[in-house]
Amino acid sequence: MLLPNWLWIVLLLSAFAACMIYMEFNRSKYVLSTTHKAVTVNGLPRVLDGMKFVVISDLHSMSFGSKNAELARKVRRERPDYILFAGNMGDAKAADLDAFYDFLDSVGRDIPVVMVPGKEDLRLGNGTLHKNFVKSVSEAGGVILNNSRAEINVDGEKLYIYGYCPSLKEDPAKPVKDWKFQKVRNNDVFDALGECPQDATVILLTGYPKAFEAYSRWGASLVFAGGTHGGYYRLPFIDRLIRSNKIAYTSGEYRMARSKMYVTRGLGSPSKIRFNNPPEISVISIARPNSPLLNTMPVSTDNAYDVFMYWARSEGRAIRELLNERTDALHDWWDNLRHKEQSVYAKRGTENKEKTVYMSPQERARVNARRAMKGNGPVRRVSRVKTRAEYISELQAEMGNADAVHSYDKFKTAEEIDKIKVFSDIKI
Repeated sequence: MLLPNWLWIVLLLSAFAACMIYMEFNRSKYVLSTTHKAVTVNGLPRVLDGMKFVVISDLHSMSFGSKNAELARKVRRERPDYILFAGNMGDAKAADLDAFYDFLDSVGRDIPVVMVPGKEDLRLGNGTLHKNFVKSVSEAGGVILNNSRAEINVDGEKLYIYGYCPSLKEDPAKPVKDWKFQKVRNNDVFDALGECPQDATVILLTGYPKAFEAYSRWGASLVFAGGTHGGYYRLPFIDRLIRSNKIAYTSGEYRMARSKMYVTRGLGSPSKIRFNNPPEISVISIARPNSPLLNTMPVSTDNAYDVFMYWARSEGRAIRELLNERTDALHDWWDNLRHKEQSVYAKRGTENKEKTVYMSPQERARVNARRAMKGNGPVRRVSRVKTRAEYISELQAEMGNADAVHSYDKFKTAEEIDKIKVFSDIKI
């Protein structure tokens, strides 16, 4: 029996739509996207204008390339000052942390890493951070802020990064892997973090964006958050209209009083299902309200033209880099066949590969010093974390002056000092 033409058209269109939906499910699961954004911060010191953060969250057990090398390559390409993890780096249901450890190994140690625990990270330790997890992150050069803070000092100007993590609500009727965060009240943030400092810009890192009102009342200038996975699915044009209050903070920038919050869509999801919601690497630059940076980067995602133009430029850059990599590989292969010295293209390819190889800060300093002696351009500053002994000696020196009034004065015991990590820029 022959089918009418209109039915054939309907069947073909249905098949095409099914293929596109299937492809979109796969794209939203495996294809990394990079979002660039400038966020203005009132009162930001001039020396911190343009400081760049890569904010990623919700890795779970996702791998992008062997040993997460593709994710590390895209992060390193942005040349951020700091990498911030907004929770859920592990996968409690699978008891798997390999993807996170692979990323730490691939990205190297010359870019400081700061993270705050998420639900998945606490579940792995039955409600607390497992000691092996803390040890592994520390050995990889990372700093965990579990209701504590880091202080970034650049040319005498400070910026505070607080990590806030609610407690898990214990439920004997459920396994630990299904425990949820306790509801956050306004006073909970004050109890966990103390009073918000007034002498510098404060950034709050968290995996629980629902409590934005509490963070705003506490006094955070800027909040970086994850944990909502971009809402899992996103519908074009009407997505924000259909979201309920429970999952209102899914992605992008939000404002409340004098605070701003940027929520990253994350890289994976516990259900492994995402639609029209590709994994996101958020590259956030903080800027003064009158910064020249605002003329070169999108400030508001409400401007569709800016969003499209920056997407087009980033895609063009990715295509150029891919062609360069393939060209370098071809030159390298041909030169190896002829036992010839590497061409300039192949040498550039080798240098690009070296950027993703693990290297300690000391080794990176020696490499940069050698390059500087050869006249290969300026040397980047490397950041490191001060040891507790250095911090205590500086604290004692400051407190020796009775006239000195410093925000560190209240941290006197070793246990309290351990709650603070101090980053300092050192020149090679």
